[in-house]
Amino acid sequence: MKKIKKKPYLIILFGLFLNTFNTYSQNNNEALIYNWFDKNIGIESLDFKNGSAHFNFDKTVDNENRYYITDGFRNGSINYNNQIYSNLYLKYDIYNDELILSPYSESNHTQISLLKENISSFKIGIEKFVNLKELNPNFKGGYYEEAPIGDDSILYIKYYKEKNDILKDNFFLIKFKQKNEYVLLKENKFILINDKKEIIKLFPDKKRKINDFFFMNTNLKKDDPGLFMKSLMKYINNFNI
Repeated sequence: MKKIKKKPYLIILFGLFLNTFNTYSQNNNEALIYNWFDKNIGIESLDFKNGSAHFNFDKTVDNENRYYITDGFRNGSINYNNQIYSNLYLKYDIYNDELILSPYSESNHTQISLLKENISSFKIGIEKFVNLKELNPNFKGGYYEEAPIGDDSILYIKYYKEKNDILKDNFFLIKFKQKNEYVLLKENKFILINDKKEIIKLFPDKKRKINDFFFMNTNLKKDDPGLFMKSLMKYINNFNI
């Protein structure tokens, strides 16, 4: 598909817009600028047309799906080629580790898989995901949820799904099983912490605290393992949960 280029007059208009907001705080400026840019220049300035069309023909058990939380589009934003685009309709295919965009509305049938190499981060709702491109080869890599859990530590959660074909009523259907990978960034090192033994090894002085948390939150670990791990790491680090 033909790559769309920004026109010079759009850059001039954007510069004039910046000058009108020079009395606002930096944080407010950024939000206003991004919203104005998206509204007035349009999503066509995003090189999404270089991505491939996204199709999903899965026939699944019990209406399961390959996506993070829901197969519906949600409001979000992306950092694409170092440019922020907000108020987008996004969903995250965690089976293929692809971010999907609906260019014009959340109900639009056009769906595009955005190029991962151009995306440094994105948000869906309040959750932020980052593209960890250069992790240890023993890690899965790709998109991870970023969750600060201390003054100098960040927990990264990799959500992914595995699928199996099962025979039901003489039809082959797909059964998805979600799994998570947990990576802790501590003292500028990425450390895999997928089970309790690895966590205790990393925090030997917090062994009792860790065991107590596992005992008190058995149901949370089963129902929402990602939230369980975020809460555990904040608890260990005395960070606000």
